[in-house]
Amino acid sequence: MKLEILQEAEAELNHAVARYEAIEPGLGLRLKEEARKALFWIREHPDLPRLRPKGYRRVNLKVFRYYIAYHIWNE
Repeated sequence: MKLEILQEAEAELNHAVARYEAIEPGLGLRLKEEARKALFWIREHPDLPRLRPKGYRRVNLKVFRYYIAYHIWNE
């Protein structure tokens, strides 16, 4: 499965990482690592999260109050 990350999503993550790093050094890196692990999980288990009414799926991060929303397209 190929993952394609929208520029807006990457910019939002980078902004959040910088904000958390300003609060406490290392905290932003923890957010970035948690997001990376969630993306790997999505790639391995794309169909597990339920399909939402608007046609997307999402995975909540465990520690931080963010989620990754995604669509599955046939190639």
